[in-house]
Amino acid sequence: MITRHKLPLALLGILLCFNSLTAQAGGVQQDAKAIEVLKQMAAHKSTLDKVTITGVSFTDARLGAGLMVANADEVRVSIDRPGSMHISSFDGETKKDLYFHKGQLTVHNSTRNLYAQASIPDDIEAAAEFALEELGVEAPLLDLIYKDASVHLLDSDETILYLTDKARVGGTDCHHLAIRGPEVDVQIWVEEGERTVVRRIMITSKWEGGSPRFTADLDWETNPKFEPGLFEFKAPKDAMKIEFVTGSSEQ
Repeated sequence: MITRHKLPLALLGILLCFNSLTAQAGGVQQDAKAIEVLKQMAAHKSTLDKVTITGVSFTDARLGAGLMVANADEVRVSIDRPGSMHISSFDGETKKDLYFHKGQLTVHNSTRNLYAQASIPDDIEAAAEFALEELGVEAPLLDLIYKDASVHLLDSDETILYLTDKARVGGTDCHHLAIRGPEVDVQIWVEEGERTVVRRIMITSKWEGGSPRFTADLDWETNPKFEPGLFEFKAPKDAMKIEFVTGSSEQ
């Protein structure tokens, strides 16, 4: 998987040209219609204190003789602001869980039956930032929890493109946006209408051999009912606790 600090949501892109683009300083192009969609997405996301996001993600991997294959994971993200979240992924063999709850982060791997815990800020966004930057937790979909994830794009110096309003994801009409970055290209498909949520995200590492991609198709439940104990980790029988390896511990 790919960490957020390596693949920020601000780096969305595809190398195409459109007459509707508006040139900015330094050759950066930002399309007015794309900016408007991002504003709508930010406004809608700010209203979602409880949400469940489900879907399937695909991560490219290179095998022998250059064969590129896609590894699939079922993913589920449950958020209950201000301070609870549970992310799970399952690839058919290994289930991985990440918990934020009451100032504690827990990561568990079912195959090895190992888990690690750390104290974190109570706020879910500060906790996610700490997990990504300080603990090196890898979870690309953590970008989706940030209420201002689309707002910071408006002040970026990246090229932001509006590709079409004729894209379809899961039978739903979507705006297709892209922002070009120096290391990666990322495309997002945003649902049209009042519920402006991300239905698909695709991240391409441009300079790695084969240009591997991370892709996720997503469904959003904006009024979920959470099962009791969903955000609380209970160690399975015979589970072994280990420590996170932080930047300071490596020195």
